[in-house]
Amino acid sequence: MPDPSQLTQFPRPSVAVDTAVLCPVPGRGLHVLLTHPGDGVWQLPGSILRPQERLAEAVARCLREKARLVDRAPVQLHVFDQPDRDDRGWVISVAHLDVLAPSDIGRTDDDSTPAEAAARDSDHADSPIHRRRLVPVQEVHELSAEHQEIVRVAVHRLRALHERTPDPFGLLESEFSLRQLRELHEIVAGESLQADTFRRTMLPLLDPTGQAVSQGRGRPAQTFTRRSELALRADSRLNVTEGAGRTHEDRRP
Repeated sequence: MPDPSQLTQFPRPSVAVDTAVLCPVPGRGLHVLLTHPGDGVWQLPGSILRPQERLAEAVARCLREKARLVDRAPVQLHVFDQPDRDDRGWVISVAHLDVLAPSDIGRTDDDSTPAEAAARDSDHADSPIHRRRLVPVQEVHELSAEHQEIVRVAVHRLRALHERTPDPFGLLESEFSLRQLRELHEIVAGESLQADTFRRTMLPLLDPTGQAVSQGRGRPAQTFTRRSELALRADSRLNVTEGAGRTHEDRRP
């Protein structure tokens, strides 16, 4: 019987970090960033945790070295712990999610796709060992089954967040119109959204700026900013209090 006070007596899995970097590309849909080490296959940026390294440090290192992304703060997505998920041995993966605008990954021109722009960026990088490109999230068949599952979970999480939160990763400018917001959410959702339903859902989470922006023909559109968490919590408490007050009054004879 192993002594539980002696951890060296127990087998230890390796711990990996893998990050699904998603990118809503206008006119082309939701994409994911893949990297290529030069002598392997296209994959999500990932790495095995090094001794004394924290998860956040490993993710930052991996994104910096393999995807040339710095100053990012991905969120933890899910722990994939199937014992046989990696043919190299027992590896637990702590998957993360990050979301970027196309301009954060590589310059996009009118006559080129984000993937081509990312490839050009790789050609001129100081460290061209890892290439990178964007691919639509529904076209990741070249990835391993494990990485395809990470992309699937990441897309599901991102879409769930956008159903109840306006631009949760702050990809838009600080002020935006409802049309601009809906267009972003439609890219993430992968489908058109009913305008009136979207407006009713999002307006309570926005503050009007009193300004307007031109959007082609028609009157300029009103612009908004995202409400702060403090303001949303205050509104929630107020609604609860008012609801309780009305309930008490309703009980009066």
